[in-house]
Amino acid sequence: MTAVLVACVLLAALPAAFAYAAPVALWVARARGRAAGIFLEDRAALAVGPRVDEVLLDRWGTVTTGRLRVVAVEPVEPDHERNLRWFAGALGHAADDPVGQAIARLSSRGKLSQVRQHDGRGISGSVDRHPVRLGRPDWLGMEARDGAGVTVGVQVDSRPIGYIRVGDDVRPHAAQDVDRLRAQGIEPVLVSEDTERNTRGLAEACGIEAWYADRPADSRAELVAQRRGDGRVVAVASPTPTAGADLVLTDAAAATGGIRLADLDVGRVATALALTRSAARAASRSRRTGLALAALGVALAASGVLSLPLAAGYAMVACAAVTASAVSRTDPPPAEA
Repeated sequence: MTAVLVACVLLAALPAAFAYAAPVALWVARARGRAAGIFLEDRAALAVGPRVDEVLLDRWGTVTTGRLRVVAVEPVEPDHERNLRWFAGALGHAADDPVGQAIARLSSRGKLSQVRQHDGRGISGSVDRHPVRLGRPDWLGMEARDGAGVTVGVQVDSRPIGYIRVGDDVRPHAAQDVDRLRAQGIEPVLVSEDTERNTRGLAEACGIEAWYADRPADSRAELVAQRRGDGRVVAVASPTPTAGADLVLTDAAAATGGIRLADLDVGRVATALALTRSAARAASRSRRTGLALAALGVALAASGVLSLPLAAGYAMVACAAVTASAVSRTDPPPAEA
């Protein structure tokens, strides 16, 4: 009789052991994450995620698409615009920098020859047998122009024909996704290797209040250390993982730690951090549910209400309830706009 009672008590207590031993909330979070392009394979990252209160957003790929775009085409004479787009775009196909790649989208390649790169000043070559130079206005002997982004001059047949201005390609919903981070209690901070003026303009366009300019990727470990020294739990979203961060979010295929993302879209970053929080809430809820059901079951078994078959049935139903509580508390990622 005593052995049967002990067996009943052990079966009735099974929901508590199940809640702690089977990480149902983690499994659910991982499945929902994979469906949203978020890979939560690092359990240490999942533990840190709910504590993050600041995320450093690399300019490239988070609030921007990761590439530049042409924001203005300014011919010297109105009837030069077509030639300006054609010759600059054609030569841009030979450039190996983001500015040239943005300009290349203005036209098809054309017939290129004699292409030369000029040490950060610009690029020259022949387009359909016309000599073309594309680069810094001062290198071309053209008047400098103010404006956000990067302004390059274009010269064809040794004559200036206009300017092209290139800027960040801001994601359409960047500002809303930045607000989603703040709603979680996470302060977004923009970090860029670009100039102060351009970084400030990008931050304002996305509703980000804190930003750091002139910060190349290889110089950000000091910034992370400073922010952590101020008592912040710091995540970094960047294609290049930053040493010293509490949590790394990256789209690098070779990443072995942190949270890997299909891309660094700030909306995906917000969803990833939200998933870590909802998984933690779900795990806590399932443990409380397991403990409560175990306590009730043990009391029923000890009082003789549960026979061995009833105790086994109770344990099965209670474990199912623990699972249901974990699933219901792991909120799905929001639908993408």
